[in-house]
Amino acid sequence: MTFPWHVVHDEAGPVYCYATVSAPPVRRAMSSAGHEKSRGTLKYRCPAKVQGFTCASASKCNAGKSYGLTVRVAQELDLRRFPSVPRATPQFERRYNGRPRVERVNDRLKVWWGVDDGNVIGARRFGAHVGAVRIVHLAFATLLAQAQRHEGSFGTMKLSPIAKKLQELIGEPAEAPA
Repeated sequence: MTFPWHVVHDEAGPVYCYATVSAPPVRRAMSSAGHEKSRGTLKYRCPAKVQGFTCASASKCNAGKSYGLTVRVAQELDLRRFPSVPRATPQFERRYNGRPRVERVNDRLKVWWGVDDGNVIGARRFGAHVGAVRIVHLAFATLLAQAQRHEGSFGTMKLSPIAKKLQELIGEPAEAPA
């Protein structure tokens, strides 16, 4: 896919246009015009036309178009960089609000526990490896949540059968459910 020479995107995914008539060139984020499912593209429009400000390159870029310059970015370039809901929009922030927490857990599994090192061969062994790592991860999380701190614990917890069994193995009495 080729873009006009003054339209670029960065590593995170937002698409920018440069007003090249002015010195120095001015970079502006292009306005998202939605996802075109039938084409598999994200559509962006000239920010000057959408937001109503004057741009030095408007006559060159828009060339008499009342709708303004339109750029379509194929999602097949990189689905992570160009999801159906464009990045840096309120809708994206609302939908992916919990994603950083999940990414932190995935990072722990990959980096600290070595899940994706490739040392385990076979789907069943890989599943067992990931399951064992998750149980150990959960056990440590349970122990850390119950540990006393200067300001106190996080409160009472209802323990799952696995957590109760872990406490029995450690030698601490399990709390009675409330």
